[in-house]
Amino acid sequence: MASSSGGRGDRRGKQVCFSFQRQGRCKFGAKCRYSHDIVTGGDYPHRKSQQRADENPEQSRVRNIYREWRHLLRDPSGPHDASTRQKVWNGALGILNDSDRGWKQELPRDLDNQDLFGLRHIQVLMECPSQSDIKFYRASRSFLLVLTHPSLLDTLSVDTYVGSLYNFMSGANGVRAIPFFRHVCETITNISIEASSLIPPEDIEATLIAVSAALAELLARNPRVRFNEELPTLLDTLEKTASTITDDTASITSQSIASRTSRLRATIARAQGLLSSTSLTHPTQGRASVSGSAYPRQIEMPCNRHDNDKEMITDMQIFPTSEEIRSDVADFLPFTDPEQPHYLTEKAERHIDTYFRLLRYDIFGELKAALAGLIDSVTKTPASLNNPNHNLRDVHAYSYANARVSDIGYSTSFGLQIHMSFSQPLPIQKKSSETREKWWKDSKRLQEGVLLSFVWVENSVAQHIFLVVSGNRGGPANDSYSTKGGNVVTIRAKPLSKDELSNQALVNLSLDSNTGILLEYPRILPATFVPILKNLQDMQSLNNLPFSQWIVPDQVEEPTGTPTYLNIAPPLYARGAGFFFSLGSILKDNAPTVLAYPSSTPDDDVLVDDLEARTDLDRGQCRSLLAALTREFAFIQGPPGTGKSYLGVKLMKVLLDAKKKAKLGPIVVVCYTNHALDQFLEHLIDTGINKIIRIGGRSHSVALEDHNLRKISQSQAKTKLEGYQVRNAYESLEKYQRTVNSLTSELRNRQRFSDWKYFEPHLQHRYAAIAIQFNDTDEEGYTVAGRPPFEVWREETASARGLSTVAPDMSNLETLLRKAEVDVYSLSASERYTLICLWTQELLQVPKDELFEAIYEAEKTQSTLKMIYDEVDRRVLEDADVIGLTTTGLAKNITTLKHVRSKVIICEEAGEVVEPHMLSVLLPSVEHFIQIGDHEQLRPCINNFRELSLETNQGRLHALDRSQFERLSVGDPGRPLVPVAQLNVQRRMRPAISKLIRETLYDKLVDHPSTTQLPDVVGMRKNVFWFDHNNSEDGNPSEVHHQKSKANTWEVAMVQAFVRHMVRQGVYASSDIAVLTPYTGQLQKLRTAMQNDFEIILSERDQDALAHDGLADAETSITNEANFHQQNTRRPLMRKRLSDLLRIATVDNFQGEEAKIIIVSLVRSNKDRKVGFLKTTNRINVLLSRAQHGMYLIGNANTYSNVPMWEKVIEMLRATDAINASLGLCCPRHPEKTLEVQSPEDFARLSPEGGCREACTDRLPDCGHRCQSKCHSVAMHDVWKCERPCERRHPVCQHACQKPTCGEDCGLCMVILDSVRLPCGHRKKNVHCYWTQDINSIQCDAVTEKVVRNCNHVVKVKCSQDVNTEHFRCPTSCGAHLACGHTCPGTCGRCKARDINRGNIVRHVSCNKVCGRPFGTCSHVCRRTCHSGSDCGLCHNACEVQCKHSRCKLECHQACAPCVEPCTWSCEHQSDCTMPCAAPCNRLPCDKRCTKLLSCGHQCPSLCGEGCPQGYCQACGMKADVRVDMLEFKEYREIDLDNTPIVVLGCGHFFTSETLDGLIEINGVYEKDGRTGEITGLKKMLTRLATKIPACPDCQTPIRQYATQRYNRLINRAVIDQMTQRFITTSQGELHKVNERLVTIETSLDTSFASAIPPPPSWLSTETAVRVSAPLSDTLRKRYKDFAHLFKEIRTCIGRTQERHQPTYKLHEATIFAMRKEKNATLSSALTAFSLDETTPSPSGCKVTSSAEVLLHKVSCVLLEDKFRILNALKANYSDHATVVSAVKFPGNPPHPQAQTFLRVCNESIKKYNNEKLPKLAVETVLYHGRIVRAYQTSSPIVANSTHNAKAAAYVEQSKKLLEQAQELCRKSFQHADSLLVAVNESLKLLKKEWHEDVTADELAAIKQAMVSGRGGIATHSGHWYYCANGHPFAIGECGMPMEEATCPECGARIGGGDHQVVEGVTRAMEMEH
Repeated sequence: MASSSGGRGDRRGKQVCFSFQRQGRCKFGAKCRYSHDIVTGGDYPHRKSQQRADENPEQSRVRNIYREWRHLLRDPSGPHDASTRQKVWNGALGILNDSDRGWKQELPRDLDNQDLFGLRHIQVLMECPSQSDIKFYRASRSFLLVLTHPSLLDTLSVDTYVGSLYNFMSGANGVRAIPFFRHVCETITNISIEASSLIPPEDIEATLIAVSAALAELLARNPRVRFNEELPTLLDTLEKTASTITDDTASITSQSIASRTSRLRATIARAQGLLSSTSLTHPTQGRASVSGSAYPRQIEMPCNRHDNDKEMITDMQIFPTSEEIRSDVADFLPFTDPEQPHYLTEKAERHIDTYFRLLRYDIFGELKAALAGLIDSVTKTPASLNNPNHNLRDVHAYSYANARVSDIGYSTSFGLQIHMSFSQPLPIQKKSSETREKWWKDSKRLQEGVLLSFVWVENSVAQHIFLVVSGNRGGPANDSYSTKGGNVVTIRAKPLSKDELSNQALVNLSLDSNTGILLEYPRILPATFVPILKNLQDMQSLNNLPFSQWIVPDQVEEPTGTPTYLNIAPPLYARGAGFFFSLGSILKDNAPTVLAYPSSTPDDDVLVDDLEARTDLDRGQCRSLLAALTREFAFIQGPPGTGKSYLGVKLMKVLLDAKKKAKLGPIVVVCYTNHALDQFLEHLIDTGINKIIRIGGRSHSVALEDHNLRKISQSQAKTKLEGYQVRNAYESLEKYQRTVNSLTSELRNRQRFSDWKYFEPHLQHRYAAIAIQFNDTDEEGYTVAGRPPFEVWREETASARGLSTVAPDMSNLETLLRKAEVDVYSLSASERYTLICLWTQELLQVPKDELFEAIYEAEKTQSTLKMIYDEVDRRVLEDADVIGLTTTGLAKNITTLKHVRSKVIICEEAGEVVEPHMLSVLLPSVEHFIQIGDHEQLRPCINNFRELSLETNQGRLHALDRSQFERLSVGDPGRPLVPVAQLNVQRRMRPAISKLIRETLYDKLVDHPSTTQLPDVVGMRKNVFWFDHNNSEDGNPSEVHHQKSKANTWEVAMVQAFVRHMVRQGVYASSDIAVLTPYTGQLQKLRTAMQNDFEIILSERDQDALAHDGLADAETSITNEANFHQQNTRRPLMRKRLSDLLRIATVDNFQGEEAKIIIVSLVRSNKDRKVGFLKTTNRINVLLSRAQHGMYLIGNANTYSNVPMWEKVIEMLRATDAINASLGLCCPRHPEKTLEVQSPEDFARLSPEGGCREACTDRLPDCGHRCQSKCHSVAMHDVWKCERPCERRHPVCQHACQKPTCGEDCGLCMVILDSVRLPCGHRKKNVHCYWTQDINSIQCDAVTEKVVRNCNHVVKVKCSQDVNTEHFRCPTSCGAHLACGHTCPGTCGRCKARDINRGNIVRHVSCNKVCGRPFGTCSHVCRRTCHSGSDCGLCHNACEVQCKHSRCKLECHQACAPCVEPCTWSCEHQSDCTMPCAAPCNRLPCDKRCTKLLSCGHQCPSLCGEGCPQGYCQACGMKADVRVDMLEFKEYREIDLDNTPIVVLGCGHFFTSETLDGLIEINGVYEKDGRTGEITGLKKMLTRLATKIPACPDCQTPIRQYATQRYNRLINRAVIDQMTQRFITTSQGELHKVNERLVTIETSLDTSFASAIPPPPSWLSTETAVRVSAPLSDTLRKRYKDFAHLFKEIRTCIGRTQERHQPTYKLHEATIFAMRKEKNATLSSALTAFSLDETTPSPSGCKVTSSAEVLLHKVSCVLLEDKFRILNALKANYSDHATVVSAVKFPGNPPHPQAQTFLRVCNESIKKYNNEKLPKLAVETVLYHGRIVRAYQTSSPIVANSTHNAKAAAYVEQSKKLLEQAQELCRKSFQHADSLLVAVNESLKLLKKEWHEDVTADELAAIKQAMVSGRGGIATHSGHWYYCANGHPFAIGECGMPMEEATCPECGARIGGGDHQVVEGVTRAMEMEH
């Protein structure tokens, strides 16, 4: 049946629609999200086997094959059917052998899928061996080939699934796998004997190899299996089977299985404890004595002497533990001499153990000792942490004081991040910010990956933790480094230990204020050694040391003096019958190719002759090539200049020709340095080998940029499964990042806060007896006034007494807690402090635990993500021909490379690689290992030279710096040697140089004929020369103690002069000269001295060496010193630089390099004839073999003559007169001149310009003048510039040339001209002559007036300025009035512009004036920058309400609590006010003058009952001229105080009482006698909001309650009404924010609805319904989680706005209480005397509560509507799976019962609002009621209910009646009545529809739109307040002036207006704004 088109998008990959399948129709039709493609026949609803639009035919074929195979896997009866089992495993093998990577990755996941039957297939096959041998064999063969297939074992992204399959296959400790493997072996034996003719032998061998591979994989993945007692028997059976099926024991199968079983036996033995022995019997005991054997030493084996002292290296931590650092126990350091004792007797295991321990000690040995001393010192003297110069012995480290953990965070990119802050280093603390930034930028400090130590003191004990710098440090803006204000630096680091204890320590440090010292070890980079050590541990764990028989050969009997060589077999892959290497790719001719067979040898002269004749290789190279091809473990020695790299390229070509045939995989090229690796790979590219991948980011080769793994991997596509895994991983990491950062923030906040609200829940839960003592409610239910009791109790803690720095005493907590339970107030201050610390720790523990769990899960996710990206890298690598990387890079990527299955590894520079690195290079798959190097050149570099070097007495037996190449080439006594093929023809050096190493080291070295043709060195008498001198080396400064920091200042000057002389010859390019020195100290001095002449090139390794030796930081001072020296030394003028670059290097870092001219500074010159490390032949060899044309040594020959090799060299040089105290120079033009140099100054004296002192007589070619210089070379002459005065004139103007010398170009005429007339008519001064050649280009600066075309403004600009261009902007002020009323601050050109259509547009600049509008509820004005008429928001000034008792400390917009203390206003004439302080007073004002005396002795001038004002005495003449009577305008001196006393206001102004009484209108609140004017009684106050607070007539400052009590009856009423306004305003603002959030949530619900309920999965059944319903329930929980917060906020607002919380209510209650207390009045008489209306709560405040209730109904309505919608979708999608629908849990309740409750509450609210005359709220609630009734009507409940329809009908009728009543209400006038009437009509229309008719989205939107009524009620804004005609207050926002008409929300009267004019009857409520 054809599928329907259209609908909900592409249905490819969708499940079949079950309704369409079963009924032939679907109610959704074309919109159905499921497929309507039905396959006829069968009972399984397959999709059509049609090709997808995005597939090619091959992809479609593979997809269909996989679907058919998966269909077999779904069959529950399949595992019990032998035919189906066979099909399953054959099909799986076929899929893995196919090309589609995506389906290969799906296969292990489906096999491990619990809903399919893959695991059952495995179980039945393995546990039902009763079937026939043939059938069992075939099924088992396919099964084993599947489980060991490279597509499974090597695909890192599915490793989790593969691991699960192996765990299942294993059973408990291998109980399922071991019998199965044994049965397979027995079956193979039977078949090979009985039916060998039926099954090919190669199939049987492949099956047996698969058995061994599966067993090895099982033991590696499941270590518990190693303890299975049947394992040894199985291995015996495996070996026996191998010998049965193969006649030849030398076959590949036999050897492969024998090798694997041998390793497995060792692994099993180690696991079972059979290899380790406590007996330290000498290993050679009982053997014949061997000459040259070492004396046996005593050892002390490791035995848990500290927590990291382990017998097995696999149990050791890489980094030293704190206990290990503190321990005095010496490290167990095994000897590399196999004759010395060791507690491990298995040679491979001992070998790995030895080099692991030696390498680890080389890294940490000295560091541990230094740290131990520091920790001990700090523990004894904590103040020493502040010491800037810590003694760390010989460990090079930088220290940073005042360090602390300032923050902890988590990043999806970097993982857990520790932010360390510390003080700036002392040298730059007082420098400027810019200087500090530059210092950090230029320094090599705190680079990424450097090891750090943090030491701090905790509980009087020094603690320590290792960290590593994370990210790249490049400047303050960088992620890992930032400088903050002052002297604080912050860096980002990572912890090196991932255990919880370390994380807990770091978290505690981030919370505490502990500071310590941060140590940086610039020499120690964990990334360079951690992978090596971990790889050695893995090799030890699996007993996997390839070529162990050659690496640790057995001892042999040998005649004295006759070396024995190992007979090394060909590579395993080459041992098959008929295999050969084709050498055709390296032949010069096209004749038949030359073949090299595995049996060929380097001694086959016929083959060697043929190769030498037909290739470009010399004889030694031919022999070495054959040796490398025919030995699985091959050594090639290449003396200097013999073409090691050239041979390596040829060897690579031959191997690549055999790659496909031998299945070699990519060939791995390993080098010790990045430079050597880049060079070798570049050679390969040059010869046409392009499929090269370079691993590592430290390559500087441009040619290799596009070959970098990272770059290539970025373009490698991920499979569908990998993409899914990556997305999930990143989502999880983002979640963990939020969680970790949130928890760390929470921990910091909890640490800071110790208020009662934080402790209360915890104490109530765990310490109820203590918590009850802090209750703030007494026994009668009254709340205790003031602060909470806990806060008062806490003030007595040790913290308050300055003891917070003392650690709390936690030793006797139980007693302390029992005491606190009895009486917590009886505790002492220190005990209280202890309890607070305890409770704080307990509160912090929960988030801490959550934090550690989140970090742990995040690290696991990071590992999963890394595996996926590693798999992408693996696929890229697998496709390459060559993989290039360093030894460290290989160890770092070992996980990936193990799965690439490379069989060939070539190691360049093998002589420089320490053995641990070389061991780590050996991949498990390697079958051919070729080392190319020269052990006579530099040895490996180690850190601990004194204790571990072969060159020291102490380190000789450890010999860590002896490479594997040297060890096996030279051999250990009594052990056979590895045969070494040596190259012997050198093509680099002239014979005079090569002679020096040939006669000392390489007796077979031959000079190629081309070396005799090398030219002589220009400018020198000799090509090879030793310049002998007696100038002593520099003494070591006290601060420098590094071995390589020697220097010789005299030699620096000599070398500098020598190099200048060579450069002046003009024939040597920049790369032709190199300066070498053995010491980094001399290197630094040479660089500093010569950097002004040349751009100095230092190798990366030399730069690191300088930094490591602490010499880089001294560069600035050294530079200054050198500059001073150079400024005082005459230097001949160099007219032009002939060379810009110069290479300077140490000898150790120049191996593999060469130069035409080598100048060597030997440095050492002393009476003791100490040579230092230059005594070793290796370094001497490198030093003497770098030069091609000439070599010049500068040093003290006597000092070096006591070294045997140097002695021979000196003798050879003396024999040729090539050593002397004077150096012979040769003038190129006058060779007969004798020039002998003995000091640096002689160069300038004898050869100032590179020649001699004769004058140059040649003519200069450019000008014809005679050369004025001294004699120099032709090249120098050609670039010489004439110094005679220039005689030329400029051709246009004929002015004379202004340049001082003839050799300079004349350039432009710079003569200054005055008064140059311009085309515009103006004249200009100071014009350069050459400008006049283009007079129109000169700009006129005269100021003129011009008219701007677009705006016609007249502007003053320069004459040259064109005001009509597009870019000109008119500078005239804009002047336009903005919407806010202010003038635009912009200019005409800024505000007026053109759009893309050239039309005029106006965009005014934002107003920058202060707003200045008054707030609506106070006397303040808005101080914000003008905000274009928008709402000013809330007033955040301090509240000004104050009385005699207290002052409000809230912000102005917050409603104050009225003061309810008794009023203090009293006097002898009118008695006391009995009201609360904030209530309008109930006593009469007194008009009598105060009888009290002032401090001056005169009578008080104020009224009785008011405060006596000091400084206002009339009698003393104070303030006599102040106008105080505003009626008669009298001054103070004219007033009769007895008749009219004064009143002094809070602002300081004062007036007569008559004046203020009239201005304040006191008669509005008091009754007066019309005849006498005396106040006779109280007047009832109006119920409307009070007038404004009275203000001072002079300054308009509101009159304060506390200053003038006479008017408090009026003032208090105004203040309490102002509180009410603020209360209402703040509450409405909160509701508005909730409503805005609801709109956002509602939009989100609509957007996400389509994806909320996913389609049912294909495997859904009744049994699996729970697996579907649980995720759906979780989805709904997340969908509605925000509603809980909304409900909580609204209910909180309702509770806060209820009547009893209103300010007036509190005052009302206090007033009644005060009346009851009157002694002489009954309550009724008191009520008669005082109107309670004056303090009755405002009805507007009650309306806020009702508005909040309606908003609550709205939130419930939105929630219920969505629940009904989700329920309908759920029932539609799962119409055939009712169990799923019923199992889904809705948060709260299902929609139907929840709707019933909602409708009942709505009915009650509607009645309430009608009674309270709130029609708008009643109508809104009716609409919400109607919406839910319609939703209820159109949705059936989850569980069928017979009464549902009847209930729905009743609800509908009820809703119709309510809506009809709402129609009547809407005909009354109130706010938004018209729009609400539209909504009511729409709702009625919907309810009149039939129940089964769907409500369209448009209909629902119409109702919602009509209900949008804004904020409503009394809004929060900064506009103006008004009264309607009936006295109800309302407000107009923004500008505050009316622009439209409306109706009063209270009574329906007309309000508002138009064009800023109010309608009739509306009045301004000024008192509400002031």
